[in-house]
Amino acid sequence: MSFYGESRKIEGNLMFKKIFKNYDQFLENIRNKSITFFKSKEQHTPSLQLKPIDIINLEIKRQEANLKQKQDSEKKLFILKKLLHLYLKKKALKSTSRYINRASDILKDETEDSAYEALEYLNRVPKNLSSKELNDIYTFKALIYELIEDYDEASNAYKEAIKYDKTPNTLKEFKAFVERSREAIMWQEHLNSQDLIYNKSNIHNLVKAQDMPKVAKRLETIAKYYARSPKSRALAKKYFKEVLKMYKTLSKSEPDEYLCVYINALLDAVEIFMMPITLLKEAQDLLINSKECNSSKIYLLERIKELKHKTFIKKSLIQSD
Repeated sequence: MSFYGESRKIEGNLMFKKIFKNYDQFLENIRNKSITFFKSKEQHTPSLQLKPIDIINLEIKRQEANLKQKQDSEKKLFILKKLLHLYLKKKALKSTSRYINRASDILKDETEDSAYEALEYLNRVPKNLSSKELNDIYTFKALIYELIEDYDEASNAYKEAIKYDKTPNTLKEFKAFVERSREAIMWQEHLNSQDLIYNKSNIHNLVKAQDMPKVAKRLETIAKYYARSPKSRALAKKYFKEVLKMYKTLSKSEPDEYLCVYINALLDAVEIFMMPITLLKEAQDLLINSKECNSSKIYLLERIKELKHKTFIKKSLIQSD
């Protein structure tokens, strides 16, 4: 190879080295600029932090979709309970009422006992509040009644709420409750279609009015029998809750015959089945204000007095004060 050819080859190699060196630098510059650009974008993009109300709304949508997909009645009722707790939490977050906030705190453990306790607290709320706050309180109470499957009281609470606020929003809530309760009763009927007496819950919604005294008495006997054994005490309590609901219904339709029976059942609920002591106060209030129980008033008042001095009840009363 001539000197000229060798020289051209060296120059060519140097040129290629320079080109590829610059090309590597070019790629490195592009990469660095891209990183800088996206980092600056991240710094200027506001972080998406969901508020508690947004989280609840998302969970409500998820559970509502879940409810539609389920076919099993028992699972549907379970999801409905979850939804009702979410509706209560949402209402508490949106409300400025200190009474609703306090009731919401009571409901935090999501048990049936706490639902009764929250209702007992809200029933003591003064009546001289603004129409807006009273509407909020009554709709909140309605949801709690729905949660414990007392649909008559839930309906009454919504009707009271409408007295204070006749806007479409309250009427819409009432309509949604009516639809939910109809479906819930239908699911309960499906669960109880085979054998009513052996189902552990929701019997009171399915018994015909003329059969209610007979079923209540029979179920009361079964509940007290099961309460004798620690193994079946939980089932006994579930049965007796249904007994209370039936006697409560009867005490309203036939107070002369069943108000005293209901009061006595409330005392049994506290003494035998270890139910909330708020039932003791309910029994006392009903007894003091009733004209129907004159013949047994002294006996029942004496029984209430004795119950209050029982160790486990006395301790609970002190804690509640």
